[in-house]
Amino acid sequence: MTIEVRTDDRLRLVGVLLAASDWPEFEQHQKPYKAHRVADAAHKYFAPHRERSAAKAIRLLAGNGEGLPAMFAYALNQNWPDDFLPRQNRFLAAANPLAFFLQHQTDFAQAEADATAVLARADLGQFLNELCGKQSRSFTFVPNLLYPGRQSVAASSPTEIVVSAPPPIAWGTSHPWRYSERPDEALAIISEAFARFLFAEVAPAQAEVLGLAAAVLFLREAEGPEAGDQFMVMEKKTRGLKQLPAVVALLENILAERRAGKYPSGIQDYAAQFREA
Repeated sequence: MTIEVRTDDRLRLVGVLLAASDWPEFEQHQKPYKAHRVADAAHKYFAPHRERSAAKAIRLLAGNGEGLPAMFAYALNQNWPDDFLPRQNRFLAAANPLAFFLQHQTDFAQAEADATAVLARADLGQFLNELCGKQSRSFTFVPNLLYPGRQSVAASSPTEIVVSAPPPIAWGTSHPWRYSERPDEALAIISEAFARFLFAEVAPAQAEVLGLAAAVLFLREAEGPEAGDQFMVMEKKTRGLKQLPAVVALLENILAERRAGKYPSGIQDYAAQFREA
């Protein structure tokens, strides 16, 4: 199953509303980093609209980050709660985000091309279907040059599962890498987000470690054993997940069994193993 790559104005609008709020300062307070130049430009462009009710409402929904998946789901399905749509329409009329998007059209097009090239290196859609069971919803990746600038977000509609993620963060005061400049990191970010979303539907308490374990296995196949193992060691240390190697081994065995015909329905057939682990 091919993963579609596209720019989505519904999700870009979430990014510019976050840019208009104090979310950029919040991210820097949590952990300083150099945002993408498009995100920096958006923060300057939309900051004069910080007091608009749509910017305040989106910031309240985002919270400390825990509200981001719900926000992206609202945007994707266009089912915003309460009176948000009138507020959003007033923001659109005043801030004119379309003009900003046109100014940075080349950046968005380049990000889309880069992500497409990276995802062409290996068949992530097939891997996810082999590991988790064939999906009725399609897979879509939306490059994010706006906000949130440090994390991936997954959401779904009745027809697709969408992951939006920024390019890999660079070192020091450098802007983020392009997706194509760090293909192993980009594939790790994207595969982890899709897998974590799928596992969260069945085993939410274990979704983080299972998503990481799936990314390790995918990187081993896509970029070679060394790339996958380096990612595993780094994430084990960074996130304090001592159990990650054991979960990788367990998931590797399950993937082999799935490919041999066992667990025909997918995750629900073997989810109990993770709850017991």
